[in-house]
Amino acid sequence: MTVPMALLDFLPVLLFGSAWVILYRDLKNKLNLCDRILLPLGAVMVFLAGFLKATWKMQKALGVPAVELFNKMMFPSQSVGFMLLAVGMLSLMYGKRKSTAHSLTMVWVMCNVLGALGMSAGLVYIASKVKKKAIPLFILVFVLMMMMGYLSSRDFTQPYMHWIAQSVNVVGQGLLFWGALMLHKAGLEAPDALEKKA
Repeated sequence: MTVPMALLDFLPVLLFGSAWVILYRDLKNKLNLCDRILLPLGAVMVFLAGFLKATWKMQKALGVPAVELFNKMMFPSQSVGFMLLAVGMLSLMYGKRKSTAHSLTMVWVMCNVLGALGMSAGLVYIASKVKKKAIPLFILVFVLMMMMGYLSSRDFTQPYMHWIAQSVNVVGQGLLFWGALMLHKAGLEAPDALEKKA
């Protein structure tokens, strides 16, 4: 790693940051409260992730002690930042003629779906390594979480809706608990548990 090469790493970061300063200024009068929080927060996270990684490379090039955290936090921070930008842009597009409250609800629905999908996909992956019989449980957990999300948007002033929704929730979380127990009994706590095939 040379100093000119490290300096070059700052250029795309500065271009990205400058682009989002321009975009945010131009879009500001079109944004609801949700977008005004998500877009700059996402852009700052992506910018800082890139800037700190470039700083780490410069430290390496200069031969000074490099802060390893600057390197390690790049991918997680950048990923979360881009996710916030995506959700903010979807809110901007979808909620253009809707109220702020409606836009916020849609943002949280999207986060819920993506979060549940990510959690379930991760658990399916773990089960494929530790206990394949648990895979259907985690797929069902995702389906039931989506059903619970749908039922939550229904009229809860009706007692039967509350009973239906909470019954679905109990079954879903019960399957999650059962799956966690199966993985535990199959040896998930072992340091090499994810390296072997179920």
